[in-house]
Amino acid sequence: MAIIDSADRMEHPDAPHGVSMPAPHHAINYLRIFQILVGLTLLTVTVAFLPIHNEMINVVVALVIASTKAAFVARYFMHLKFEGKLIYTILFVPLGLAVILAIALIPDIALGRGTDFNDMVGWFEKLHHGLVGVVSCPLSVVSC
Repeated sequence: MAIIDSADRMEHPDAPHGVSMPAPHHAINYLRIFQILVGLTLLTVTVAFLPIHNEMINVVVALVIASTKAAFVARYFMHLKFEGKLIYTILFVPLGLAVILAIALIPDIALGRGTDFNDMVGWFEKLHHGLVGVVSCPLSVVSC
């Protein structure tokens, strides 16, 4: 069994203890990012007042501009640009689920109230109009 000289270990440590190295500083021009965000906001307002008759084009353009602004905020003000890959996984999994949910709701929104699919108000109106002929109106002044 070898005897380890503790004095030798103190002179040449394998790794320094209690020493922390400063993290590299990332120079970000926040004023430039702010100017870009203001420009994109002005672009959104300008596009809203353009005489585009197709509402779908208006919505798509507004969503693209809003997504670009959200990406700038997340990357620079939330410092995601300088994070590792795990943080992007944590970001994109819920984002993917939100997109799936939004796509799943498109048939409900597209079909509207004109259909019997998931139309509680329509069911109530049919029930009410069906019962009016069966049950007489208690007040003769008010029409049922």
